[in-house]
Amino acid sequence: MTDSKNIETTTAHRAIGVDIGTGFISCAEEEKGEVVFRKIRDAFFKLNPSKFLEGSANQFGEAMLKNSGAYYVKVDGTLHVLGDDAFKFANLFHQECLRPMSKGVLNPKQPVSNIMVSELVKAVAGQARSPDDVLYYCVPAEPIDADFDIEYHKQILSGVFSELGYQNINVMTEGLAVVYSELADNMYTGIGMSFGAGMCNIVYAFMGIPVFAFSLSKGGDWIDSHAAKHTDETNNVVTALKEKADFSLSDATNGIQRAISIYYESLLNYVVDQFKELYENTPKKKLPNVQQEMPIVVSGGTSLVGGFIDRLTELTSQDFPVPISEVKHAREPLFAVANGLYHAAKISTDIGDGK
Repeated sequence: MTDSKNIETTTAHRAIGVDIGTGFISCAEEEKGEVVFRKIRDAFFKLNPSKFLEGSANQFGEAMLKNSGAYYVKVDGTLHVLGDDAFKFANLFHQECLRPMSKGVLNPKQPVSNIMVSELVKAVAGQARSPDDVLYYCVPAEPIDADFDIEYHKQILSGVFSELGYQNINVMTEGLAVVYSELADNMYTGIGMSFGAGMCNIVYAFMGIPVFAFSLSKGGDWIDSHAAKHTDETNNVVTALKEKADFSLSDATNGIQRAISIYYESLLNYVVDQFKELYENTPKKKLPNVQQEMPIVVSGGTSLVGGFIDRLTELTSQDFPVPISEVKHAREPLFAVANGLYHAAKISTDIGDGK
C-alpha cells in the first residue's frame, strides 16, 4: 500500500512532516532511531461493479477488493479504490484516475476530495499518538500564474489533521521545506525547487528566511496531459512511460517520448524565466547583498527523468541573476519535502525541550 525508506537518526519526541502533493502524499518521522519515509499515490478510482456485473455486484466488488488486499473506502455506497491500487484499476478499465488534489490544492471538482485526502494521510501518517506530537505540513507558495485560494486549502488540511487528533499543527511552503531538508550545511541558503505533479514550487532563501517564494501552475500533470493530447494516448499511459527508470529527455525515439521531451523543455524554460522576472522585479533593498555562489537543490518526481539536472544546469549557467555553485538533486528527491517538514518539526520539539 505504501513505500518506505529509513535514514538513521535519534530524537526524543514524535515529530512528523507530511507532504500532501498532487501526485503523492508522503511523510517522514522517526521510528527506532531512524527517519522513516512513507508515500502513497494521491489518487482514487470510483469502482462501479454494476457496470459489468448484475445482482450482488457491489457485494462481489467489495469482496474482490478485500481478497486482493486493495486499499479502499465506501462513500455513500460507492467503492473508492485508493493509492497505487487506484492507478492499477484505472489502467485495467482504460480510464483515468481521479485526483483529490489539482494543481497543488484540493480539487474543487471532486466533492469527496477531503475524505480521500484524510484516508490517504491516515495511511501514511496515522492518527496522533499524543497531544505533544508536532506536525508540519506544506502548502504551495502563492501562484504567480493562476488564481486560486491557498488559504482555503490550508485551513481544510489543518482540519483534516485536527480530525486525526493532531493539535500542534504547523505549515511551511513546499520550496522552503526542500531548503530545510538539504541545505543545513549551507546555512539554509540557496534555491529550493520542487517539481511536483500539479505545480512547481520555488524559493530563494537566505539563512532559512525566504527572500521570495512562488509557485507555478504547471508540473508533471501538465506535461502528461499535453503529451497525451498530441499522441492520442491517456494520461496514465504517458505517466507510466515517464516514470520508467530508463526514460531520458534525450531519448526521443517515438512520438510519446518526443512529446514528453518537448513539454519538459517548455517547463524548464518557464521556471527559469519566471525566477529571473521575479528577481528583477524585487526591490534591491529586499535582496540579500551577497556575492558567494549558492546551490540549487531539486526535488519532486517530475525531476527524476534522465537529463533533467543537466538541462537545468545549462539554463542557469548564463544570465541567471544569482551565482550558482551547482545544481543537484536532493538526497531523496521524492521525500525531500517531507524530510524538510520533519526537520522543522524536530527543531520545534527541540526548542520546546530547551535544547
